[in-house]
Amino acid sequence: MKSVFGFNIIPENDADRVKALNRYHIFNTPSEPSFNKIVQLVKSIFKTSIAHLSFMDAEREVIKASIGLGDLINVNRAESMCALTVFNSDITVFEDALYEPALKDHPYVHGAFGLRFYAGAPLKTHDGYTIGTLCIVDKQPRQFSDNDREILQNLAEVAMDQIELRLSTLRETQKQIDTNDKLSASEQRLQSILDTMSEGVGIINQEGQLVYANSVAQHILGLSENEIKTRTFYDQRWHNLKVDGTPLHKDEHPMAIVLRTGKAVYDFELAMQPDHGDPTYISVNAAPIVDPHSGKITGGVGTFMDVTNRRKLQKQKEEFMDIASHGLKTPVTSLKASLQMLDRMKDNLTLERLNKLVSQSNKSLDKLSNLIGDLLDANRLSQGHWQLHYTDFNLSEVFEECCKQIQISAKHDIILKGEINIIVHADRQQINQVMINLVNNAAKYAADSKVIEISAERHEQFIKIAVKDFGIGIPPEKIPDLFERYFSADHSGPQFPGLGLYISKEIVEKHGGQMYVESVLGMGSTFWFTLPFDAK
Repeated sequence: MKSVFGFNIIPENDADRVKALNRYHIFNTPSEPSFNKIVQLVKSIFKTSIAHLSFMDAEREVIKASIGLGDLINVNRAESMCALTVFNSDITVFEDALYEPALKDHPYVHGAFGLRFYAGAPLKTHDGYTIGTLCIVDKQPRQFSDNDREILQNLAEVAMDQIELRLSTLRETQKQIDTNDKLSASEQRLQSILDTMSEGVGIINQEGQLVYANSVAQHILGLSENEIKTRTFYDQRWHNLKVDGTPLHKDEHPMAIVLRTGKAVYDFELAMQPDHGDPTYISVNAAPIVDPHSGKITGGVGTFMDVTNRRKLQKQKEEFMDIASHGLKTPVTSLKASLQMLDRMKDNLTLERLNKLVSQSNKSLDKLSNLIGDLLDANRLSQGHWQLHYTDFNLSEVFEECCKQIQISAKHDIILKGEINIIVHADRQQINQVMINLVNNAAKYAADSKVIEISAERHEQFIKIAVKDFGIGIPPEKIPDLFERYFSADHSGPQFPGLGLYISKEIVEKHGGQMYVESVLGMGSTFWFTLPFDAK
């Protein structure tokens, strides 16, 4: 309890009163026009030189709005005249403070300030706590009638209504801020989800205008979001095509179907043809955006992915099946013909004719066996079932062995160059298969090359092995696809070197090496690969 001037001016419920004050978030805040106007009105009505509105916590009085007090903002509660009003919780009036026993030692009354008149009305909350005062002060004594008291009290109630309204506004504002924060957080989460999706996402309005595209969509379409938003889904600049290459009509577009029917569309493939280069194929899933209140379609959302590689792979598979079918059919047909000939002539076969038919049958079987072996090897590689069995061996032995096995035509001379007597640590059978593939391809696809060079070079970290021909070379546009599983450099014949090169590249990479090709049209090609060097 605190006593000042002989009176106890701290109410029993002061702690609760201060809590009530704090809930309004108004104590020690900057001036506000609404409270300044109330103080101005009080001054005008009572024609006084000083009027103010203030709030009081446990230690001090803080003036929210005033006229005539200058820069005075804070008053120690022990010296505050308003502390008496807060304590009384009723209008407090001193018509001539100089003769009030309670104020006989008050510094504002007996000091330089010279206060003579004071009237303060309490600012009461709806639950009965006095949190501040609305006051008039004069340096001359004056009388204050009951009507004056009523007017001041009514003005204090108006001020309190303004305080309650302010609190309500603060709460509504905070609710709006909280709502906006939640909305912003939700939008950020959605944006994060959209940006981390592996699919492109595009949103259109009812007119078909694109209003949103995530980062993946921008990447697939090759445009910024701002550029995309200048277009509709049927914009002619897309050059939309069906997968067969014919133009895609606007009404056939999946987004048009969604807007027209209100039904979702799944896995709709179309192509976008740029002004230059190959088309980009995309697979689109689309669904309508429906207003939950009216049930009307207000737009559409589409997700799409780039399936160009998938279509390319499918096309390569189809071409590969044609090539493989032809490759298998040829030796099978030849073998069948030889066996039929043997069957028809079994009772009248000369030894020479028998040897010739058996030789033809064996060649057909060898071709068939090689083709089937390549198919099985490719499948094992793709399934991850390929294993390495390391041994130490001399490269020269592999070079000589592969040259004998492929039975190269007499018009080809094999030249071994470089450091061929190098001991390597690898899977001999598989490295032998790589060499057979490379030399066999050189012999078959560089038929005019009289010389095929096989070379080996020792480097600090690896061994470089190369097979070079001096044939017609490889067109530059085909080089990037040579090592693809379903690629064939020459579709006109029964062979499909792409499979052999694919297997060779996989074998080399499983050893920790790399395979490359260099080619100049009219001058020949060089296929070379590296193996990590492990000298013994």
